[in-house]
Amino acid sequence: MPGFRFAGVHGGIKKGRRRDVALIVADEAVPAAAVFTKNRAPAAPVVVAREHVRDGRLRAVLVNSGNANAATGARGLATARWSCTEVARRLGAAPADVLPCSTGVIGVVLDRKPLGRGIADAVAALSEKGFANAARATMTSDAFPKWAAESVELPGRDGTQTATVACMAKGAGMIEPDMATLLVTVLTDAPLGPGAAGRMLREGVAGSFNAITVDGDTSTNDTVVLMASGRCAVRKIRSRSSPGYAEVRDAVGRVLSRTARMCVADGEGATHVVDIVVRGATSDALAARGARAIARSTLMKCALAGADPNWGRVVMALGDAGIAVELERLSIKVAGVSVVRRGKLPSPATLARAARAVRETEYAIDVEIGNGRGRAAVVTSDLTEAYVHFNSAYTS
Repeated sequence: MPGFRFAGVHGGIKKGRRRDVALIVADEAVPAAAVFTKNRAPAAPVVVAREHVRDGRLRAVLVNSGNANAATGARGLATARWSCTEVARRLGAAPADVLPCSTGVIGVVLDRKPLGRGIADAVAALSEKGFANAARATMTSDAFPKWAAESVELPGRDGTQTATVACMAKGAGMIEPDMATLLVTVLTDAPLGPGAAGRMLREGVAGSFNAITVDGDTSTNDTVVLMASGRCAVRKIRSRSSPGYAEVRDAVGRVLSRTARMCVADGEGATHVVDIVVRGATSDALAARGARAIARSTLMKCALAGADPNWGRVVMALGDAGIAVELERLSIKVAGVSVVRRGKLPSPATLARAARAVRETEYAIDVEIGNGRGRAAVVTSDLTEAYVHFNSAYTS
């Protein structure tokens, strides 16, 4: 990615020589934007990161995995600020231009010694080819690294120019919509102004990381950041009316959506990825409430795990969300099979076809309420014994 260098190293926060410190560095301070968790117990790095991105410029993103530096009080805040100073000192940058991120166990003091060692090694290892190592260093319970990239053609003075948009993400558990989920970095060489970067990020997050759920828990550390190096030689993209805005915005949305789906697919112990689509509510907001209620329902997620097309649990979740359901208006498709059609209940043969269809790894549940034109969609995973086993022993 033009204008950026990357590193992912082992500092010693994790055992077993696993990479646990990632660094993403721009050649200079560049336009940036970020969104953060709405959890009311934000981790120390989130508190510091909110301050540092306020002016719309960043030079570096520092991520440590293995320790969330959350619920650590004044000591945690001091360590988050110290880590930014350490990075800045070694880069010749301002501490306020470094955005800190942490992920891992909550309520454990983050040891500065391995973090400092990781920072020193990461600065020394910075390379244009270090993207994959950086992505791996952010992983905690992830089974695989998650990234996506694409190129877009932007109008320039001497014809079109090719810009790149890339995204790396981490996360597999403690995932719930509404803000953004997990730790995500989006990078582009398109010349964005801070205002344009912020709008693109908020719009992209709304349709991706704000529309997934694994377990209904919003992390204390969720951070999504966008940085733009401006190395692509086209005119500055400052607003929606700027040439190239729509192309970059759409590319940002696509790489966010692709990595968000990867996070759901990697949901701890997940075996199915299911799109919950609700139409026909009286408003988009009510449709979203219904879709999230279905996606979050423990009973529904157990049905997904068991390949059980239990449409009754869909009705339960809608009603639990405060949506009035009139059966004669309701239609439900499960993996493309119509199990309810305007109140007509399914035959045993239909349910048997649906039961075969939901064995697929990915499918959709489409719900038509019949009360209006509101629509929303949420991507969810099933709940398996593996999730319970993993999280029952997470800190032991």
